Amino acid sequence: MTEVLHFTGFIKGVIYRTYLADKLKKINLEEFNVNKSPKFGLIKSPITEIAYSQWVSPKRTRSYPFTRIYNTYGASKVITIIPVIKDEGKDGDRDRIQYSTISWMNLLNIYIVLAYYETADKSNKKGQADKQKLTNQKFNNEFVKSQIDEILAYHQSALHWNKSLFEERFVEIFEKALDSYDSISQQTGVEIHFRQGMNSYLKAIIEEFEEFKNISLKGSQSASKREALTSHELEYLVDGLKATFSVENYLGGVYYLTPDEIFHNGDTYIIQESKNTSTDALPKVSDIQDGLFKLILFSNLDSLTLDGQPVSFITKLKLTGNNVIGAIILPDASPAELESFLDANSKIFKKNQKEIIKKLALEAEHNQNLKIEVTRNIT
Repeated sequence: MTEVLHFTGFIKGVIYRTYLADKLKKINLEEFNVNKSPKFGLIKSPITEIAYSQWVSPKRTRSYPFTRIYNTYGASKVITIIPVIKDEGKDGDRDRIQYSTISWMNLLNIYIVLAYYETADKSNKKGQADKQKLTNQKFNNEFVKSQIDEILAYHQSALHWNKSLFEERFVEIFEKALDSYDSISQQTGVEIHFRQGMNSYLKAIIEEFEEFKNISLKGSQSASKREALTSHELEYLVDGLKATFSVENYLGGVYYLTPDEIFHNGDTYIIQESKNTSTDALPKVSDIQDGLFKLILFSNLDSLTLDGQPVSFITKLKLTGNNVIGAIILPDASPAELESFLDANSKIFKKNQKEIIKKLALEAEHNQNLKIEVTRNIT
């Protein structure tokens, strides 16, 4: 029987500076429409402003929302808009928000706005005309804006907001979302997933809010186990890695994290996110931003234990691409070594890719316990 490794981390607070973020487009609050405005930006009110991002599905791995959140993370106050449920029709997926998502946002001090879909159309895409599938789903915009209004005037932490939102209003919003899908189904003629399963899920939440955590965290915990990848230089923990990785803070947020790779070099454990491209010298900016965001919590760990024993660790983003000459690890490399690496790859990296690498050097330099490696992919 394979041994399961239990990593536990503790975070006192999160300090992180972004250098690769896109410039945020400013939108006046009265003009903001979640269905028409950019997927992330800066909402301006008469008295303050707030950075926002939007999820198109409550499932993190399906919609990759972390890139958008990364772009807002440099603001003083950050919100993210998440649908409580998304049903794509009986022949499509149905995803619901997980408690682990809330825990992650609590740790990062990000305010959650809960949304639900109000309208949709039957999908007539090629090959889907005879399928029970929905498309062009639109949120109830006024419902989203009412929560944004509240957060603009709210003076406590995101943890307090999120806790109150889920304990006091989640059930009502979830039922509203289910009722809305019943209405969408009637209007479009598209069959949706049976409501019974959702009602059972909701009943468990009503009976005991703690059960919501348990239902969702069990799923996150199982998702945090994955097979180890092969490495010639470094020894992976076990073949077919079985590990849980939980992070907590003194305010009560808990999250079972899933890094791409966990392995060790001597006595040091390396928590790594990897981004690769087989068609270019450097992965896309959005992929790099996604990897950086996933490492924010890891790089802010004050301590890490394995099966109750303290261990040393580093966090690393590994970027691999085609035809890269040599390798560089930031911030270990000196400015001269960075220039030498870029010169050696002057015909490999485009001008904008060189600028990205220089910004990554700043990101690694100004954030503790973060390393970024740029190297060639192995074919």
